[in-house]
Amino acid sequence: MQVIPREYQQTIADHIIEKGNTLVVLPTGLGKTLIGALVIEHFLNRGKRCMFLAPTRPLVNQHSKKIVEYLNVHPTVITGETPKGSRLKLYGDEFTKVVIATPQTVNNDLAKEDLFRGYGCIIIDECHRAVGKYAYTNVAKHAKENGLLIVGLTASPGGKAERIQQIMDSLSVDNVEIRTDLQRDVKQYIQPLDVEWVYVDLSEELKKGAELLQQLMDEKARTLQSLNINVTRKLARARLSQIYHSLIQHKYFAALGHFSVFYNAFHGAELLETEGPYAFDQFVERLKKRKKKVDWRITNAQGMVKGLEHPKVPILLSKLAEAELKGKKVIIFAQYRDQVNHIVDVLNAKGFRAKCFLGKKEGTQHVQQQTLEEFEADKFDILVASSIGEEGIHIPAVDAAIFYEPVPSEIRSIQRRGRVGRTKEGKVIVLITKGTRDETFRWVAAAREKRMHKIIKGIKSGQIKRKKKEQPSITDYLR
Repeated sequence: MQVIPREYQQTIADHIIEKGNTLVVLPTGLGKTLIGALVIEHFLNRGKRCMFLAPTRPLVNQHSKKIVEYLNVHPTVITGETPKGSRLKLYGDEFTKVVIATPQTVNNDLAKEDLFRGYGCIIIDECHRAVGKYAYTNVAKHAKENGLLIVGLTASPGGKAERIQQIMDSLSVDNVEIRTDLQRDVKQYIQPLDVEWVYVDLSEELKKGAELLQQLMDEKARTLQSLNINVTRKLARARLSQIYHSLIQHKYFAALGHFSVFYNAFHGAELLETEGPYAFDQFVERLKKRKKKVDWRITNAQGMVKGLEHPKVPILLSKLAEAELKGKKVIIFAQYRDQVNHIVDVLNAKGFRAKCFLGKKEGTQHVQQQTLEEFEADKFDILVASSIGEEGIHIPAVDAAIFYEPVPSEIRSIQRRGRVGRTKEGKVIVLITKGTRDETFRWVAAAREKRMHKIIKGIKSGQIKRKKKEQPSITDYLR
């Protein structure tokens, strides 16, 4: 090991080797990759190969550099860009000691019977994805069958006991290693984080536009209720998505059209209240291209707010102009691509140096990497990111993070905060529109995060017993 690990990193690695398959929950920026490297070193010293999985190619490349830095071992990088014929040879090549790969690629190669021959461990980064049909679950299943030690790394596995159990089941994990920023062996490495909650009032014009959409939602809710579908405008987006897929699955076309209008109004109101007229206008324009007819309340709302600005924008500009942030490195998170693009346009028009950081739909991974390199080289000061900036990928140290809106997910909230306070004191500013979903999301994320820590600690201490998977009976197959 070329880098001296911190006490908690070595302790966690020792526990993994002693206790077997492990879920590691550690705040962002506290060196989960180094823990993985310590476990890998243990197996390399015993003549075993190792595998390290990460969900994206930029993250794979990032981990590859870290393994070279930590262990002076040059890993074999395998992604979808590697031709399949070459990939199948590389897994077992005599010079291959550590494979760093995307899970989708390894999952596609599992038909190779001796894929894991000679491997001792597999490290799974961002393992909170190991649920449902995501590639991690199948790869971990095969790794277990081949006797590999499985280590899952995450900053947040989620705030529901069922989800955490799903992850642990997928990874065949019984041991949990968790550290929080309050624990003795970690606390000294946590930088202070100043969080400021900034509330803004929705303008009267935007309120009137949103009210039109709310009227449409209420009308469609009554129609749907007459068709035995119960929806309200206070339902969570995830629940609405479930209803939508259920309607499609059961081919309930009589309700589906009304539900689509309800959902469009729901989404439009959220854009007006928490994002801004520009994002709403772009959404309506896409609706017009897709549909022959758009409800008059949606088009009227579009006309009422066109050319206006959300009150968050002047607040954002004033915060960036304050002495505390002027000229500093800042990352701004916004939920939707349209709003990311709009924020960048507004900032650059006002003399700031800003650039977008978007997902694959609007930027290749090469463009993403180039953007991060320019940010690190001080070619611009403000990185405006969609959710691509939240998870895993290394972003150069920033002085502050601004959440254009709160997010209800405790996983995303933790990851957003983790972009700052890595090497020095950081600041987080969260913009909240009063009386909207912004306020709800603030408290939902906080409650889920608190519950997450309680659940994990309970599982680790044995106070919360994990439910064992029930084996299906013959009657289950006969239903």
